[in-house]
Amino acid sequence: MLRLEGVSKQFGPRVLLHQADLVVHPGEKVGLIGPNGVGKTTLFRMILGQEDCDAGSVRVTPHRRVGVLRQELALGGRSILEETLGGDPELVALREQRETVRHLLEIDPSGPQAEERTLTLGRLDHRLDELETFSAESRAGTILQGLGFSRPDLDRPLAAFSGGWRMRVALAQLLFSRPDLMLLDEPTNHLDLESVAWLEGYLQRLPATLLVVSHDRSFLDRVAGVIVEMGGGGLTRYSGNFSDYVVKKSADLARLEKEAAKRARKVQDLERFINRFRAKATKARQVQSRIKVLERLEEGPRLPDQERPPSIRLPEPPPCHRQMVLARGLDKAYGDHPVLDGVTLTLTRGEKVGLLGPNGAGKTTLLKLLGGLLPPDQGEIVLGERVKTAYFAQHALEAINPALTVLEAAREGSGGRIDEQSLRGLLGGFLFSGERVLEQTATLSGGERARLALARLFLTGANLLLLDEPTNHLDMNARAVLEEALEAYSGSLFLVSHDRELLAAACTRYLVVEGGAVTPLEGDLDQYLEQVIASRNRGADAGPARDGPRRSERELKRLAAEIRNRLHQRTRPLRQRSGVLEDRIHQLEEAQDGMETQLADPTLYGEEHKDTLKTLLTRQGAVERDLQAALEEWELVSLEIEALEREARTELERLGG
Repeated sequence: MLRLEGVSKQFGPRVLLHQADLVVHPGEKVGLIGPNGVGKTTLFRMILGQEDCDAGSVRVTPHRRVGVLRQELALGGRSILEETLGGDPELVALREQRETVRHLLEIDPSGPQAEERTLTLGRLDHRLDELETFSAESRAGTILQGLGFSRPDLDRPLAAFSGGWRMRVALAQLLFSRPDLMLLDEPTNHLDLESVAWLEGYLQRLPATLLVVSHDRSFLDRVAGVIVEMGGGGLTRYSGNFSDYVVKKSADLARLEKEAAKRARKVQDLERFINRFRAKATKARQVQSRIKVLERLEEGPRLPDQERPPSIRLPEPPPCHRQMVLARGLDKAYGDHPVLDGVTLTLTRGEKVGLLGPNGAGKTTLLKLLGGLLPPDQGEIVLGERVKTAYFAQHALEAINPALTVLEAAREGSGGRIDEQSLRGLLGGFLFSGERVLEQTATLSGGERARLALARLFLTGANLLLLDEPTNHLDMNARAVLEEALEAYSGSLFLVSHDRELLAAACTRYLVVEGGAVTPLEGDLDQYLEQVIASRNRGADAGPARDGPRRSERELKRLAAEIRNRLHQRTRPLRQRSGVLEDRIHQLEEAQDGMETQLADPTLYGEEHKDTLKTLLTRQGAVERDLQAALEEWELVSLEIEALEREARTELERLGG
């Protein structure tokens, strides 16, 4: 489906890729990982043809559609359901043509062009059947509801929704379009935990090839079957999900460390010999020989930079009263829209509470009420003696003075209470070490500003943290540091996050915010998400029928036959090629066996057979190369056949055939 061969790309002195190779087979779901700034988005642009390679080639299998998540949708008067249907422009255009032709036939049913229009209508209906027009609204509605929209939302215009919700519509549009190769760059950033869980299941079932950039380990564990690590100018492929990658990566590092130690000992021995005999003329040849060996060793592979930052220990929070929070009868509404209704909750010292519930249910509102950033319409919030809150949301990034250095911004966040050595220690845990703490904050990227904002939060001396999606903009290493820090934190917190790993590690209990109420979670996090997904799927199934009358049994059989016939037509040349390759592989394997038999003859290695042996070894090398190439092509052809068969099975299942 996708092949990169010898690809090089750099911007100035920064090398993103150097002679990198990668193959993505049809139907594979690939997680692309690497620290922020390594070039993952640039790689996507190269696949889309929006960015050129400096060297090498990027090829997508011909006649395959590539889909990418659009960052913005044009704001018009169309409903979000219509926007989602727009993911298939051919479907929309053909529907409009069909309506035009039908209208003309109604106006003039027996005119001179009636017969031609009837034939045109038949062709349009046939193609629309192939595009599954009868289930289009149902499919689009299912996706939108899975991503968190309610059934009444489907008819509301796109302009009525905020930027985060519009990104969900863009994602729905891409999923509805069903491209052959789908590129997703951080698709979970604008989703709540519940919608992420639904998306995981949807992508698992999707027959398309998927290449997804994500820093969410849990998401990659559930979606990806292959992990590709980008870094050091290369693309390293690991089979399995993210957990499998971690195990294999650890094994690779252990092997490299062993090889590095062995190489270091060899270098030491060579240097000792060179230094000892450099001045002796009788040893000049041996010295020069060892110098060349030493040069080769020094140019050899090196251990990759260890990207894992040091663990940190957060400042000990100041002591406070055992009952930290008591909220009674909280009401909050925005205009005529009630968000919280009669909420009562308590928090005891040391508790870490995860807030669950769909976006818009009131989680952020509750955090702001607890932090004193919003007043309740009714009710009261009583904080215990010596309880100090600190609130983190994305606006915390904007609050950093760009004129300050990283160290100065951290000192400002601490109120001058912490010495420079302790400040540097905490900043080091958030990947600001050495001279980096003297950089101006104006030069920091979004992810770096997020790390600094979090570091400042922990320096405030608060003992009750209110965290709203703290992992947005953070890469995996920074997320891992935050997870460990919150798990070890001895203070209390309320946490809103779509990162399942972070919630599971940091929280001791959960509250569900929905329908104006805040209730304790019964059961564990996985059970809750399973119930949410089942509920959303039931809601989508119970949606109003928008696809017209149901198909007759005869028509369903006809459509099923068309799907099978189309599968046969698309796979026939592939099966023919597969047969040719199998014959070729058989011939090459027989030739290989024959040469191995010849090479096993000890008389062949005499001086009189030197030329014969050389010819035979040359032929053996050529046969091995031809055999490897034939096996690789046969594997690609077989995987493409399997992908087409999966696609056809999915279409037949939708028909019930």
